[in-house]
Amino acid sequence: MNVNTIQVKLESYAPWILVLFHLIGLGIFLYPDRVEGLSGLNMILCALLILFSSENWRTETYLLLGIVVGGFTVEAIGVNTGLLFGNYDYGHELGVKLYGVPVVLGLNWYCVVATSVHFVLQWIPKTMPWMLKAVVAGLLCVVLDYFIEPVAMKYNFWNWEHGIIPLFNYVCWFIFSVLFASVYLLNVKKVNATAYFLFYIWLLFFCILNVL
Repeated sequence: MNVNTIQVKLESYAPWILVLFHLIGLGIFLYPDRVEGLSGLNMILCALLILFSSENWRTETYLLLGIVVGGFTVEAIGVNTGLLFGNYDYGHELGVKLYGVPVVLGLNWYCVVATSVHFVLQWIPKTMPWMLKAVVAGLLCVVLDYFIEPVAMKYNFWNWEHGIIPLFNYVCWFIFSVLFASVYLLNVKKVNATAYFLFYIWLLFFCILNVL
């Protein structure tokens, strides 16, 4: 089986794998005596499925590494100085930390950016300038973060000072998301169905956890 065959098959089945794992995740989160610390594994799963569903694994790997390192770096600066995002710290749900930041958190940045960019590639006209597409992708990243934040505090992913999510957090998310999305859009033109589908899954997943 060659690489193209693996990519096509994975792109067909990966969305359903994501649906299955997120349904299991909902059950785990809503169970009173839930097992903690599994969210990081879900981030790893989502990132790998996006990577291996992509048309060009080499380019996607470079993008993954760039966004993971970039996302982790801004989080490390933010959590240790308060100069980015606001004053916050991380709980234990996301596992092992480095410089106060869970090591898997860069994958969260990659997944949020990739899924928002592929949503843009699916729905925004190809004639729109790439910089405007990056701005739209950045806004979509902020939308996802808006629904993730309350769940993150509720389940001890991270905690904000006085329990208040500052507007500055969303401003920083928008700026860095546009930056990462710009690089992504310059290198990827074809929709990755797995990443595109993940946008709907995460939006629905975190909306449900916000309500229940």
